[in-house]
Amino acid sequence: MNKGQVYERTPQVSRELIEWLEEQFPLKSPELDTQERVIFYAVGQRSVVDHLAAVFKEQNETILESP
Repeated sequence: MNKGQVYERTPQVSRELIEWLEEQFPLKSPELDTQERVIFYAVGQRSVVDHLAAVFKEQNETILESP
């Protein structure tokens, strides 16, 4: 795949991957003394987990709705 190339279809996302990512990057509130850049970095990580979880949900709903 060339840089900047977009997939025509989304790769399959597994439940196992989502569960592992949830353990690695849990949704949690930062400590009051946490630097902003650390918070922003963690929010970015979590954003990817949330996106992949949404893709997983959509893929599985699509499978259930297919004839």
